[in-house]
Amino acid sequence: MQHFRDEDLKIKRYGQVFSGKLVGNLLVAMLPGDFDGKTIIDPMVGQGDLLKAACTKYSNADLVLGIDIDKDVIDKCKDNIPEAKIVRDNAFISTEINIVDGWDLVITNPPYIRYQTLRRNPEIGLPDGRELRKSLIKHIQQSTILNGREKKLYLEIANGYSGLSDMAVPSWILCASIVKSGGYMAMVVPETWLNRDYALPIHYLLLRCFEVIAIARDVESAWFENAEVRTCLVICRRKESETIKKSFSDTVVLEIGHKVKSEDSLIGNLKFNNSFNYEALRQILMERITHSEEGFSAKLTPLADLFPGLVGRLSDQKWVFREDKTDVRKSDYIPNEIREILGNINDVDYDSLESLGWSIGQGLRTGANEFFYVKIISEDETPVVNTEPWYGREIPVSADNLRKALKKRSDIDGLVVNYNDLERCILYIQHQVRQVDFQRVSYKVKGMYTLMETELDDYISCGEKYVSPSHKKAFKELSAVITNEKKMDDGYERFWYMLPKLKKRHVPNLCMPRVCGDSPEALFVNQVEEKNIIVDANFITLWNPDTRSQVIAFTLLNSTWAKLFLEVIGTVMGGGALKVEASHIRKVVFPHLNTEKQRELEKIGKMILKGGRVDNNIQEQIDRIVTSPYGEAKSNFLNIQLRKLLIKKLHERTGQKHDE
Repeated sequence: MQHFRDEDLKIKRYGQVFSGKLVGNLLVAMLPGDFDGKTIIDPMVGQGDLLKAACTKYSNADLVLGIDIDKDVIDKCKDNIPEAKIVRDNAFISTEINIVDGWDLVITNPPYIRYQTLRRNPEIGLPDGRELRKSLIKHIQQSTILNGREKKLYLEIANGYSGLSDMAVPSWILCASIVKSGGYMAMVVPETWLNRDYALPIHYLLLRCFEVIAIARDVESAWFENAEVRTCLVICRRKESETIKKSFSDTVVLEIGHKVKSEDSLIGNLKFNNSFNYEALRQILMERITHSEEGFSAKLTPLADLFPGLVGRLSDQKWVFREDKTDVRKSDYIPNEIREILGNINDVDYDSLESLGWSIGQGLRTGANEFFYVKIISEDETPVVNTEPWYGREIPVSADNLRKALKKRSDIDGLVVNYNDLERCILYIQHQVRQVDFQRVSYKVKGMYTLMETELDDYISCGEKYVSPSHKKAFKELSAVITNEKKMDDGYERFWYMLPKLKKRHVPNLCMPRVCGDSPEALFVNQVEEKNIIVDANFITLWNPDTRSQVIAFTLLNSTWAKLFLEVIGTVMGGGALKVEASHIRKVVFPHLNTEKQRELEKIGKMILKGGRVDNNIQEQIDRIVTSPYGEAKSNFLNIQLRKLLIKKLHERTGQKHDE
């Protein structure tokens, strides 16, 4: 395993964000007061912050074990916890993790690293996705801790989880499989675990085999400086019943901000019943009460409500037991925080965007924006474009090889994307080749190509040799670019500088930025025949051929309802930005509107298209229509409460006050 000089690169590749003393102490403090761990393990121990906290609290433990595959952290861990047994090994194949009856406490911060990274970077010394799955399945098959029904469930999940999952998913399964009956699992996880589709098997496993005792959320990114997403701490207890049953118990959800943080504790300023810090927390968890103060809140939440995305997906997953594959309503997707405002949600029907005829995806990823993006400075008969600084020249490019594109939210002012307002273009070369490539073209497709202009030929030739400082590779060698090249038996069919043919998701009718500083917002992409606008992968894209539906959905997605929905289920990044994926937008449901209300929404949408913005008056009109199915008397109250919650969530995320 190579030693990396660039520590940030290593952290990214290993998925390492070390927990730190304060996080470790808080996680251990969340364990029940009557728990006394005699056998404790951290299978991905890192430098030992979590295991150290557990050792300190449970100093009479009989066996404390830490395992890690990274040789560079093992020595640090041994120094940090001299009383523990620390070994360098792969936890998925280690015999050390198997003890009679299982572990009283499994505590860890699993690595969050994609399998694609493992495949591209074998030098980091971690097993790839196939090896992990194979080792995990073998471990489950040989388990003496799991009963027959549990083993069947674990094997179904181990065989069925997505190959696009983080390494954390098999890590969760491994950890869960070694917990003693009645024992505890204490995990540090990113907030994404609550809403990512690839975590659904973990959600189901928890619902079936564990009780989730408590969850703590870092609502203001106060715990880690170098993490890209916010963090959750999770305490689970393995059920003791011989048969696997669903858990109907509530979970204590803690929301912790920087106001209760002190120098030596993440909750040092927390106060409850004349107690402070960890003692105050112990009482809140023991009494399972609702409590709030500045920078802290505790509330009871039904466990199933923590995973609203799971409810609607039970019927189409192989790893779900037959008795759980029940029909669900679209209202089951509504997050708990919104449910609490709405009250009885089942009196109203709901529509998802997909049920209204919309397709949802992601915009065009070029793989090398520095090469493919140019800025148009003249749109005469032969347009002239300005290239990126690595080439730094103005060159003429035929209109056939250019397509106007929306790359960033800042490219336009307002909510409407018009062709004439865009300055950026993508080099979309489909029917021309360089002179040096013309002789390399397959005879079967040679008639499709002509020679390109000299200036563009030179640009591509320079780009072929130029090594980007940010990528350390030439453009043509980048992973998402090299696949552009297609070779046949007698020559080339396509070359690296030819982007794939555009799909509907690349030229959508609506789009939404994937990363939002303020509330999520929908943009209307004014597509005109012969003047199509490409939308970049920085955006989630939506398309539907019906022009009336385009205006209605545009208006719906700019409602407070939609903004709040995405605010609740989206992923909060470390810097306070909100990341929205296509999977999030697919989960949004709206109260069903009758034909009359749809016409009203369409009328308002046309007003927005004309003015380009949503002012307070228009926002109120939209919101009244969206909540009208709940009744006119209740609509005004709901909108006030929905806006208040949206403002609260924005303040938590950004740390800035927002006007009510």
